[in-house]
Amino acid sequence: MKFFNGKHLDAKTGIILWVVIHAVLIVLGVSVPWKMDSDLYSILPDSDEVKNVSAAEKTLSARTVRNITVLVGHDNFEVARSAAVALDSAFKDDASFEETRLFVNEKMMDETREFFFNHRYTLQGRNVREILAKGDFEALKNRALQKIYGSFSMANLNRLDEDPFLLGDAAFENFVQNSPMTMSRFSIRDSVLYAVDSGVTYVMWNAKLSENVPSMASDGHVIAKMNRVLDSLKLAKPGLIVAKSGVPFHSYESSDRAMSEIAWISGVSIVLILLLLLYVFRSSLPIVATLSTIAIAIFTALAFTWYVFGNIHVFTLVFGTSIIGVSIDYAVHFFVHWKAGVQNVRSSIIKGLLLGFLTTELSYIALSFAEFSLLRQMAVFSIVGLLSAFLTITLLFHAVFENPSVFKTSAKSESTNLPTQFPKVFLNAYAKFPKWGIRLMFALFILALLPGLILLHIHTDIGNFYTMNEEIKASEALISKLNNLGVAPTYFIVEGNGENDVLEMEEQLTERLANAEKEGLVKSYLATSNVIPPEKYRIEHYVTFWKLFFGKWSLLNKFFENKSVLIKPNVRDYLTEIGVENDSAFVASLDLSNNITMIRSLENDSLPQTLHSILQMLWIGYIGDKYYSAVLPLHVSDKFDAKKIAEGLSGVHVVNKKQNINNALTKISQVSLKLVGFAYVVVFFILIIVYKFKDAVRIIRAPVLASLFAASVFGYAGIEFNFFAIVGVILTLGIGIDYALFFKEGGRQNLTTTLAIMLSAMTTIISFGSLACSAFVPIKTFGFVVLLGISCCFLLSPFSRND
Repeated sequence: MKFFNGKHLDAKTGIILWVVIHAVLIVLGVSVPWKMDSDLYSILPDSDEVKNVSAAEKTLSARTVRNITVLVGHDNFEVARSAAVALDSAFKDDASFEETRLFVNEKMMDETREFFFNHRYTLQGRNVREILAKGDFEALKNRALQKIYGSFSMANLNRLDEDPFLLGDAAFENFVQNSPMTMSRFSIRDSVLYAVDSGVTYVMWNAKLSENVPSMASDGHVIAKMNRVLDSLKLAKPGLIVAKSGVPFHSYESSDRAMSEIAWISGVSIVLILLLLLYVFRSSLPIVATLSTIAIAIFTALAFTWYVFGNIHVFTLVFGTSIIGVSIDYAVHFFVHWKAGVQNVRSSIIKGLLLGFLTTELSYIALSFAEFSLLRQMAVFSIVGLLSAFLTITLLFHAVFENPSVFKTSAKSESTNLPTQFPKVFLNAYAKFPKWGIRLMFALFILALLPGLILLHIHTDIGNFYTMNEEIKASEALISKLNNLGVAPTYFIVEGNGENDVLEMEEQLTERLANAEKEGLVKSYLATSNVIPPEKYRIEHYVTFWKLFFGKWSLLNKFFENKSVLIKPNVRDYLTEIGVENDSAFVASLDLSNNITMIRSLENDSLPQTLHSILQMLWIGYIGDKYYSAVLPLHVSDKFDAKKIAEGLSGVHVVNKKQNINNALTKISQVSLKLVGFAYVVVFFILIIVYKFKDAVRIIRAPVLASLFAASVFGYAGIEFNFFAIVGVILTLGIGIDYALFFKEGGRQNLTTTLAIMLSAMTTIISFGSLACSAFVPIKTFGFVVLLGISCCFLLSPFSRND
């Protein structure tokens, strides 16, 4: 502590050191582009259970996070369609959108049909493939005859001479059946997709935001602009109903709510703290200096956090408002002693201040090792913010406020203005406790905690992280109902060394899913191999067709030589039956030189747009040194067991993002508690060195029991003790020990120190108590736990002096 007594660190050196440290931290921050993040998914941790495919899962998720869907509904289709057209016209040329989609391009469907016609011998679905596996020509013929002569057949018979078995129609039909739109209630009318629900006709408009569109809410944001356009359409067309779906809407709404909360939580906290400080100090100078300390600490923390992470999440700012209550403690201790006329304030408070600072920083440092980006951001933000506040008090305040040339009038004459009656009553109440009474009280207190701790349920559900407002919730429900896709929360990621490895593994998986479908465990499933089988199967299908139509595979060489082979008699009879007299077009269609089996890559730009859209949903592609795809079960039953279905398939990974993240958060919580536990052991040994063992126990007793008290309250109340509650406990351990330290340093005899501790506790309680009013559940839980813990710690801390 001698370093701070003025001999080793004079005022001028202190100011220079303060300026240099802050300049470095701030310059580092302003040297990188500033980016604010409000994406809900970006705050979630990776799961160890799917760590080897987490990059693939993130790639898949990233493709959908910029997609939005808007339904415009009215009881009159023409009104709904005209509103959708107006919406599309307003944004189709907007640079904020990568693409917008209202009108269905019928030409695209023709291109898709033509693609599958050209690949009809290789891209067949499970039904035709089962026929081929049996070599059942009669089944193949009867299937075609049913299509040709069936009363309700929609088959195209214009190209029977090329495709007498309607294999092109079968391949296209398989594609349609394995398309997500097949299950939806949407149909095409006047070139738009529409659906009817409860007498209202809805027209669908889809769009994809550009990558450079920020997720933070603002008046100029494209989502804000869209909301204004939709509101104007509802005014212009009475009875118009609008439903919106997509991550951008949720990010905008959550960031807008978060920014509003930042404004009012910070505002209320600052106003209440200002009133409290004004009452205590009866002067604006300590208040201005304290607010300046907070502003400098927050800006410095913000700048350095940006430098470390490249961006900062809006929820870090919401959590960061708690730094107001923590950093203000240092200024309060300084000015209470300064107003009381204490000579060399820094030297008189530095021991408790430094120990409190180190113990709090150790807790935040422990949090910075957690494998959770949001928690690391919070930790770095708080570490730097508290460092800034500590340096401001010990270096800058000492140089300015304890400089006689700056403040010639001693503050000692104003000491009577301090409201010492409250600390006097407070200390008198504790003075009445006999030693045996204190021991009995602690024993009963611990016994009272035990049932709550036994009832405590430690669990984290990310479903509680964000609560949709009623409008968005209703919109999501409606769009989900009309899409009727029913993607299960548990799905599969398939891994392989090459594209065909992935497709072959998918074949094994989908065979099991097909059996599960027959058993009623799953209604359907989406997989790339349903539409594009592995290459070896495509070749086998071609060979099988050849054998069915021409007989021996060896005749292929003769076919290459003169383009003429004998068609099998049963095939000839069938062609005659359906009126195909010239077989040349049919024979030529099986010419391998047409490259009919060649689909060189699933990421080929030459694939039809409709097929490419499905692949965007399912085919993940090349990541690292592997290829990946997703297989999505649809409308699963309660008995569906994804792990059992994937059992034994080495390249298949079962993914349940919500469950995996919940497990990851639980693991992070345990690791964080261990880290802080280790930090507290270090703190305990430091206290033993500074004090003696018995005193160290008394000091550390208050924050530990206070943390257990907060946990016990949750147990008694039956409230889930989640990850953010554990974070609150960790911070209680870091912050609460300050009060015990200052009481140990003389608070039980010194009214000035006691007043400073009371004022510090009140400001911290106000800051964290305001967080408990947040609508965002993690912040609410975090604030409530710290509110309980700090309040209890403050009440227990006076006993740290002696029993």
